Amino acid sequence: MHRRHLLRLLGAAAALPFVPREAEAALAFGRAAHQAARGPGFRALSAAQAELVAALADLILPRTDTPSASDVGVPAFIDHMLVEWYAPEDTRLFLQALDDIHRQAGGDFLALDEARQVSVAGDLDRFGGGDRGTAAWAWGRIKSLTVYGYFTSEKVMTEVTRDPIIPGRFAGCVAQES
Repeated sequence: MHRRHLLRLLGAAAALPFVPREAEAALAFGRAAHQAARGPGFRALSAAQAELVAALADLILPRTDTPSASDVGVPAFIDHMLVEWYAPEDTRLFLQALDDIHRQAGGDFLALDEARQVSVAGDLDRFGGGDRGTAAWAWGRIKSLTVYGYFTSEKVMTEVTRDPIIPGRFAGCVAQES
């Protein structure tokens, strides 16, 4: 993964209002959120909602030669963000919108095969964010939080990207010593 690509992804996730705009601060914020999310169980999401969030996150970042979103704890990260950083009304609307995702899928998103899940996700994507509290709105939040949570997870930072995101010292126009 190239640093610029990662920073672009983090920049997109920084569109969330609570994420700092500077790359280094955004990474530190994400690492701290992952640490806090390691507590026992989910606090905002029910078990069924957590399973749905995990399935959606894994559609966004599936397991390949790298870990999937759920492999690095993205559902717990999203749960933490809902409890600690979302306004209570937005958390309520988000949880309600998860039920709407099931409705968009014809009853149970998790019962669909992968091709149909991808189709439903594509339909939600076409709404371009949707109104607050809708399935498309929740999908947009899940996408942003998944990307941000994934690339700030310790496993991805240490085992997948491997390169420092912000390179070391830059000397600029300094004469080279021979």
